[in-house]
Amino acid sequence: MKKRLLAAAVAATVVLSTASVFASPVEFDGTASYRYRVDKNETTSDEKGSIFKVILNAKTNVAENLDVYARLGVEYLTNENVGSDFTTAGKTSKDALDQFGFNYNNAGFNYKIGRQSATIGATALLYNNNYYVGRDSMVDGINITGKTGVTSIDFIAAEEDKAGSNDNRLYGLRASYSPAKDWVVGATLAKYDYSGASDTNHWAVDASYTSGKATYFGEFTKSNASDNNRAYDVGVSYAFDAKNTAYVIAYNVQANGDMGAMTDFENNGKGFYYGIDHKFDNSTTGSLFFRQRSVVEGASNDNTSFRATVTYKF
Repeated sequence: MKKRLLAAAVAATVVLSTASVFASPVEFDGTASYRYRVDKNETTSDEKGSIFKVILNAKTNVAENLDVYARLGVEYLTNENVGSDFTTAGKTSKDALDQFGFNYNNAGFNYKIGRQSATIGATALLYNNNYYVGRDSMVDGINITGKTGVTSIDFIAAEEDKAGSNDNRLYGLRASYSPAKDWVVGATLAKYDYSGASDTNHWAVDASYTSGKATYFGEFTKSNASDNNRAYDVGVSYAFDAKNTAYVIAYNVQANGDMGAMTDFENNGKGFYYGIDHKFDNSTTGSLFFRQRSVVEGASNDNTSFRATVTYKF
């Protein structure tokens, strides 16, 4: 599977490099962000530092309903121990062409084939790597999204691109619909194939409800592991106006509750997320985030993380 996908990706890269001359123009967009982060841990010394990240996306149309895409990810850290979004240990910077492939749209469905990021679950409770940059952090596969009747579908089958040849595989299918005004409910079935351990099967249910300026949401998941196999998150976001939104999320993720310790929350962790986002203009946003975490199972290791971020979209 992986060799075929990489061959397709190489072909996509070649097409992209010549498309501006022989076909449609290349379209670019992306983000540039700065983050200041302070992590405090009861068992180790406190860490703080700045994180600079640039994401550059490119795409071009090569046939009817068919685009080729590529992405460059760049990240620089002032402290290698704080907030690295790449997998290389002991480094303060990373840059790579880390995503590439094809996007095909037809009959209300999108088919993304190639190297990409992956999210499973309504709240990314099961799996999420979309904040990563660089090699050895994406997945090779296919993601199909669309709507049939009143039901929205999100399916993924992929293999992780890790250092070495023992890459885990992941599969996920989520269906959701709105049974009544302001309500969305969904369910997810997923599987994680470990290259060197027992595979796990997962199911999840989720719901969200909007009332005025507030949206309430939550997700619960369970795996077929023999113990420590549950996870949940529940939260509320409140839009004060068009520019300001705040949220609070409580979470608890047991060691075998997510897929490969790739939850958007912390594996074997429980606690709270607090945040507020401010939109300066159509291009620039700022956010403040605070996480309070403790260990679900094992030795005590309470910690907190504060992050202040400014992001510019272009």
